[in-house]
Amino acid sequence: MLASMTLLLAGATAVPAFADDDKRSVGGSYATQGGKGPWREDREERREDRRDDRQDRRDDRREWRAERRDDRHDWREDRREIREDRRDHRQDWRAERRDDRRDWRDDRRDWRDDRRDWRHDRRDDYRHRYSRHDDRRWSGYHWRPEYRYRAPRYVYPSGYRSYRWQVGHRLPPAYYGRPYYVDYRHYRLPPPPYGYHWVRVDRDVVLVAAATGLILDVLYGLYY
Repeated sequence: MLASMTLLLAGATAVPAFADDDKRSVGGSYATQGGKGPWREDREERREDRRDDRQDRRDDRREWRAERRDDRHDWREDRREIREDRRDHRQDWRAERRDDRRDWRDDRRDWRDDRRDWRHDRRDDYRHRYSRHDDRRWSGYHWRPEYRYRAPRYVYPSGYRSYRWQVGHRLPPAYYGRPYYVDYRHYRLPPPPYGYHWVRVDRDVVLVAAATGLILDVLYGLYY
């Protein structure tokens, strides 16, 4: 009995000694590694990797921003050049249009002058071609009584008033409508110039411009 108790006590004292030896051996291995375990080294490596990744992303983002800034600058420069080109084109177009309108106005003015001269020449030519004094039926501006014509009843135009029309006056449009045209061949009158008509005004016959109503000649008392 005493021998068994002695063996148990000896075993109990031997176990802590082995545990201390294990702790010393493990502690010795930690000491040789700087006091850090393997899991701490892995965590530090992961931290370093994440830190490097963040730095790389920052660098990439910085480069992307710089490239975008350059692209915006180039785009603005291109847009500014386009605006300047459009402005120059509009100025050139306006200058050309202004010159064209000026030329068109000058041409129109010249055309009007030519037309006015043509009308004057035609009127003078008509006056020189026929003179009322060359016809024995005339007495100045009056028609001789023995050569007067009997005419149908005269329908007075709208706004009619008794007036002695003369060369150079302007006849109202209602006076020289188509119903008042006179057949100059029937009365052996001179042919009217282009744009003119012989028209009846009560007892008289008037040579009038169809466009303006300007009176070129008057024969008083053609009808009775």
